[in-house]
Amino acid sequence: MSWQVTATIHGGQAYSAATVEEYSGFAAQMAETARRWRTLAASWNTTMMLLGNRRVSAPLCPVLSGGSATPVVGHVTIPFQQITDRCADLIRRGGVVADRLDELADLLIRAYSLYSHAERNTQRMLTELVQLASSQFPGHALVGTAAIAVGGFLAGSLAEGGANGIHALDATAWAQEGLMDGLASKVAGVGALKGLVSSDEVNQAAERVASVTAPLYGAFQGDALQVRQVYSRTEVVRESHSVAEAMENLRRLGEERLGKIDLNSGLEYGTIAIQEYRKADGSSSWLVTIPGTDGKLDSPFGWPQNVELMSDDPERRMHADSARMVLEAMDRAGIGEDEPVALIGHSQGGIVAAAIAADMADVYTIEHVVTCGSPVANHPIPEKTWVTSVEIDDELVAALDGAANPATENWLTVSGTVHKVPGSLTTSVSEEGYCVPGIGPGAEDPFTAASVRDTGEDKEITHWLKYHQAAYQNATDLGSPAVQRHEAHFQEVLDGELVSTTYWQGRMTKSATMAPGEPVNAPRL
Repeated sequence: MSWQVTATIHGGQAYSAATVEEYSGFAAQMAETARRWRTLAASWNTTMMLLGNRRVSAPLCPVLSGGSATPVVGHVTIPFQQITDRCADLIRRGGVVADRLDELADLLIRAYSLYSHAERNTQRMLTELVQLASSQFPGHALVGTAAIAVGGFLAGSLAEGGANGIHALDATAWAQEGLMDGLASKVAGVGALKGLVSSDEVNQAAERVASVTAPLYGAFQGDALQVRQVYSRTEVVRESHSVAEAMENLRRLGEERLGKIDLNSGLEYGTIAIQEYRKADGSSSWLVTIPGTDGKLDSPFGWPQNVELMSDDPERRMHADSARMVLEAMDRAGIGEDEPVALIGHSQGGIVAAAIAADMADVYTIEHVVTCGSPVANHPIPEKTWVTSVEIDDELVAALDGAANPATENWLTVSGTVHKVPGSLTTSVSEEGYCVPGIGPGAEDPFTAASVRDTGEDKEITHWLKYHQAAYQNATDLGSPAVQRHEAHFQEVLDGELVSTTYWQGRMTKSATMAPGEPVNAPRL
């Protein structure tokens, strides 16, 4: 068995009412035509049944049964079997045409996000109801959530043939944003009714928590940041001019430093990459690749830093160790204030990218941000910055912000739904560490879904970047104008030839002293 992802698209393109009506009409016409084909197929089924009844009702008649060994003069034998086979073929063909028309209508709706507004409103209402219930009755909400999680765990584990805790997470996916928002309202001291008209309760709660945990963890871990340029023995982050290529490089760097793949690079945890692209006119643009949490004790990308990055206080966000490290690396790499910058990050890396875009807009020219599995809905990213967010609906991490991402022309969200399909796939991770989502034996065509490579039969956590890659692949295959528009903008930012790739590593210590020749440069706050 293998797993595949079906994508839906929100935002990224504003359509006029006339355009929505036109394409909705096309979708409705295809659905109606599909209904007529099924009606026709049902008529052929009725015809086949009537012929069968006629044949059975006159078993002794050689004309009808065609069973006489001696032809009867003046009579023609009716080829019942041929007629029945032909009816069955017409039934099958009618069903295939109807299914294809329904699929085309669904693809049109998904590609143009025709029903996204209604879907988002429905989801928002559900989130608000869960938020209200969990903020007013947190104990009951937790008990109810636990019951749903246990039920999902038992049902999923029985179907899978073994215990798997991931199914508990899947069962609560529909309520995760509302639960986070409601519980955060209690922590932040926000009233239930006030919480219904705002969406940043999680960020307010994160600030309260971070005000306590940040000093404690700083004292334990050390608050002195050391950043140095490191060198790779192999080419890990390669030249990229598309979101898909940049995501693949992000996966390679993230999994290499975690030890999930071995590219013999020598790179370790706490490492990011910065690339300079030279345009035809001699100007430069930059791509900053930021993997997620590595959880090492002396890494600036530890677990507590996530809370600081989620704070509603810009100063707190920029003081998070991971944000400080990326800013220092950007400064030392030589990125100019007026030079276009694209940032791409996974999990905590995406939160860092969003925080820098929100809080450093007067220092750097952040043109495009790509986030994968990152809770960034409430980060105040300027409208001039394009944002492409890729999320999986049951990964939990992306729902930790307690809100849906803005759906504007410059903010596109690709949401992926993971499901199982028959068949097996060979691993997509080559000796060089490539991972390119594609179509497996269980998928009919690239529009239906994109297969997730290198997966087993059992369900696993969908926060791994390969799931986001598959979601973006399917969104691209759909031919969505919104996705194409964002893709074109990303390519425009990185238009040019790659001239350098540098790697930067961060370490946290209790002393600001660094090795000789490696001075600490303060970020330009």
